[in-house]
Amino acid sequence: MRDTEFLIQEAAKLATAYVAGHFDRQEPVVRVASAAELAERLDLQPPRTGRSAESLLEDVRSTLHYSVRTGHPGFCNQLFGDHDAAGLLGEWMTALLNTSMYTFEVAPVVTLMELALMRHMCGFVGWPEDEGEGILSPGGSIANLMALLAARNRAQPDAKERGLDPGRRLVVLMSAEAHYSVERAASVAGLGTEAVRKVEVDAVGRMSPEALEAAVVQARASGEQPFFLCATASTTVAGAFDPLESLGEIAARHGLWFHVDAACGGSVLLSAKHRGLMRGVERADSVAWNPHKMMGIPLTCSALLVRERGRLAATNAMGADYLFHQGSDARYDLGDLTLQCGRRVDALKLWLSWRAQGDEGHARRVERLFTLAGTMRDLVEAREGFELLREPEGCNTCFHYLPVGLRGMEPGPARSRAVGEATVAIRERMRAAGRVLVNYATLDGVPAFRHVANNHRTTPEDLGFLLDEIERHAATLPAAAGRAPVPAGAARRSS
Repeated sequence: MRDTEFLIQEAAKLATAYVAGHFDRQEPVVRVASAAELAERLDLQPPRTGRSAESLLEDVRSTLHYSVRTGHPGFCNQLFGDHDAAGLLGEWMTALLNTSMYTFEVAPVVTLMELALMRHMCGFVGWPEDEGEGILSPGGSIANLMALLAARNRAQPDAKERGLDPGRRLVVLMSAEAHYSVERAASVAGLGTEAVRKVEVDAVGRMSPEALEAAVVQARASGEQPFFLCATASTTVAGAFDPLESLGEIAARHGLWFHVDAACGGSVLLSAKHRGLMRGVERADSVAWNPHKMMGIPLTCSALLVRERGRLAATNAMGADYLFHQGSDARYDLGDLTLQCGRRVDALKLWLSWRAQGDEGHARRVERLFTLAGTMRDLVEAREGFELLREPEGCNTCFHYLPVGLRGMEPGPARSRAVGEATVAIRERMRAAGRVLVNYATLDGVPAFRHVANNHRTTPEDLGFLLDEIERHAATLPAAAGRAPVPAGAARRSS
């Protein structure tokens, strides 16, 4: 007991100091070290005999020292970031409770919290009060997988017990810029990645309804069975929102399960100012929504919402009688609604954050991120040498920076290759310096900077500093047209 008290009290001091560093612009986002350097500096080998509490705390200090500060305004590398005090409290209490979410019996309070949250989120989607259910999942990828499995079982009702009907191939439709997890879900579900049809997008990155209609007709003409349409609300790279109203009409006309992957964009439903980006989402059969992105909830916190009640259990339930017993409160058990058995009580951190912020507080946070994204877009367009690549719809800004030696080049493959190489080289220099962490991704075949407005504490000055850093590191590139070699794996898509 004494060691437990000591560790908790000292850990609270470490955590307080660590969070304070998020507000210090002089604190680096990351102290970069190679894997070999970290292995040399840190004692990572599990010991034969146990260590003292003081030694454990020293291990924690070392871990924090070399880890990425994802709550720092200079971290704009991924779609998540920021930190939420009430969510952090919930994360700590989740570990303290140390229970699982499969039955009401072992997680009574948090089970009711999750049910209340899912009803609340279904209401924001726009479904009637007598429709909609949901479950928290380990991430958007698993939410997309469960949605596809539910759609597969509706399309071929014997698939859960007997497997797929080999006589008619099921076909998945998604945009060419949708998240890779949809293809992986097709693989896991036994359809194969070749069953996925990628539909072309417009200049902003939105799925073309006309191209979707043609793809459905072509698949049917080939004897295939289109059954699952995945629209995206804020694509991974460009942040585009597919035209949900038009896509929903096509899905209804052809009898497709209409899934909206709103892992990133779902939180715009909280904002009266921006929810128009998701007009038509109420037509969806299922929606993936990750509060650990725009709402700033600690990782992981993702929800799958399904319009038809009972569909989740029909898809996932196995009825293990050693776990699920009959009783007055058994109807509240959530374990059969998900692919998981053991499941963290992640509802607690989301519930506490929603209690602290309310709908209005989270709406203000979302609107602040959109304001920052708009500022970033204007800064990029105004600065010499910077090129805005897509007109942003969401909170991602994709752009190139052309070092002086590239600005006279004619558009074409050589220029694109040189710009892509410069982007990767500049970004690698910035990462090594550790002051800011911004990612790049391949867009229209060329690596480009992708800035994500993911932290509501970021300021316009922080954004300007990021662009200053790009210019500063670009000046260190080789003088010959600003070129530098592309490291291995440079074209890999970011997440």
